Amino acid sequence: MESNYRQHVLVADDDPTIGVLMQASLEAQGYSVTVVEDGTAALAAFRAAPADVVLLDVEMPGLSGYEVCEEIRRHWGPDIPVVLVTGHDDIESVEHAYRSGATDFMPKPINWTLIGHRLHYVLRAFRDATERRLAEQRAQRLAYFDTLTGLPNRQSVHELLERELARVRRNINGHSLALLLLDLDGFKSINDSLGHGIGNQMLQRVADRLRNGLRTGDIIGRLTGDACVEAAEGLVARLGGDEFTVVLPYMVRVEDALLIAHRIRELIGRPFVFENRSIVMTASIGIALFPDDGQDAETLLMHAETAMYAAKSEGRNNCQYYRSSLTERAIARLELESELHRALKHKEFCLVYQPQVDACSGVIVGVEALIRWQHPEKGLISPLDFIPLAEDIGLILPIGAWVLQTACADAMRWQAMGLPPIQISVNISPIQFRDPDLQKNILAAHVSTGLPASRLEIEITESTLMEDAAHALRVMQSLRDQGIHIALDDFGTGYSSLQYLRQLPLTKLKIDRAFVRDMPASKADQAIVRSVITLAKALDMRVTAEGVETGDQHAALAELGCHIIQGFYFSGPVPFEGIVGLLQSSSTGVVP
Repeated sequence: MESNYRQHVLVADDDPTIGVLMQASLEAQGYSVTVVEDGTAALAAFRAAPADVVLLDVEMPGLSGYEVCEEIRRHWGPDIPVVLVTGHDDIESVEHAYRSGATDFMPKPINWTLIGHRLHYVLRAFRDATERRLAEQRAQRLAYFDTLTGLPNRQSVHELLERELARVRRNINGHSLALLLLDLDGFKSINDSLGHGIGNQMLQRVADRLRNGLRTGDIIGRLTGDACVEAAEGLVARLGGDEFTVVLPYMVRVEDALLIAHRIRELIGRPFVFENRSIVMTASIGIALFPDDGQDAETLLMHAETAMYAAKSEGRNNCQYYRSSLTERAIARLELESELHRALKHKEFCLVYQPQVDACSGVIVGVEALIRWQHPEKGLISPLDFIPLAEDIGLILPIGAWVLQTACADAMRWQAMGLPPIQISVNISPIQFRDPDLQKNILAAHVSTGLPASRLEIEITESTLMEDAAHALRVMQSLRDQGIHIALDDFGTGYSSLQYLRQLPLTKLKIDRAFVRDMPASKADQAIVRSVITLAKALDMRVTAEGVETGDQHAALAELGCHIIQGFYFSGPVPFEGIVGLLQSSSTGVVP
């Protein structure tokens, strides 16, 4: 507040003498004063120029001081100090003053010397009360609203759900309620590759799209209840992270929830543009219905989340209704997650290796490292059953680092046994590829074990490359500068363009087993494989064919000029000792 500001006092008293004395006394003590002679004039003056404090005589023509105070409270709230001046000293008059909303009262006759000081303390107590009220409102907002998006938070939606469920139970029209829980697919990659600043902006824009795009009709409706939700614009909330929920409180048909879910996917699927970069997001959505899927807020939230995870497991970017069998799957997943953490701690993982054979000479020139989980009770668990879960819960990074280190160490152990040096191939998941520590982990693995960089090959998929082409190119070029080989796995099943492919510093293309399975009978597959081999040679890359299971497939691939063959025709994945035996029986082979 500027130092020359004079606090404004509005005085209403039908006695002109008191008005004059009041004005003189207060102005002498630094206040700006307006004097009126009745209650109606007091309200008009306050509307024209709201005062910092109001002094009202109780008994005035027209509106009394009590009535004026009540009007000020009704239209301008509790923050304006109102002092009632009364000649009555009975308890009833004092209580009447406070019931009408008065901040304080002042008895007559007035002590003109002290009146200014009295108002000073009244104003300071306005101020203190307001600050406390604002602090309480801020605390309430922090408790019930998400600070990043402004949406209601988990606590808010939980209380809202309980109120809505109580309403639905009383509803005689048969309306139901649906809870939609959505999670952004692959959101972690936004934070990892573009930073948390862009990630937060993405969450804010998603919140805006949900808030604005689901505002009409019964889709959202109006929140009811106390101040804890009075500022919310709709039944949309952020539960935390990249999880949002939408409550549909007036469902007539259960299938309407699916229509809203598709609307949400459409809203989120529109491209987001950040700094001239277009990003497309998708969402997995779980749907739980009252009363079929839960009788209370906590159960509905839990079952909607279970359905959401089912949507993710079905390939993401889809919607799933809850069903009881999903709970059984969720419990099994939770148990597996706990066991996966234990497996990493207790070193239950092991590596097996599948030989890669020169198509012409039959010499083993490399092996692909494949992880297995030796569960103490369930036996050997396939990576198809635990790698997706490891990616979801963030364990893929330490597991991947362990695979790199172990594979490189095993390659050097074979060499120390006098066996021919071979190349070791390690699969890198999309999450690993986005990890800022990837290059450091690869460098640490081959340097600490002594494995030459030229004998380490990492395998990545087309989808990994296309998530962020510029980032992929930078990482791959850096790895190639260190001498590490890079293979593009499952080639032909993705969607990378030839224009993009020729820019990548790849050393090998791996033909997916889907194109090998029906060779040589399938002329179409044979033509595709021939084209891939021709393309690879033009780009100075080598070619590995996966899934070779027959001699005819081997012969056809060798005739087409394929460099390396991998499959059960030669050997399935075998443990460390199995590779020892295969290398001992193989002619000496050196990686070209």
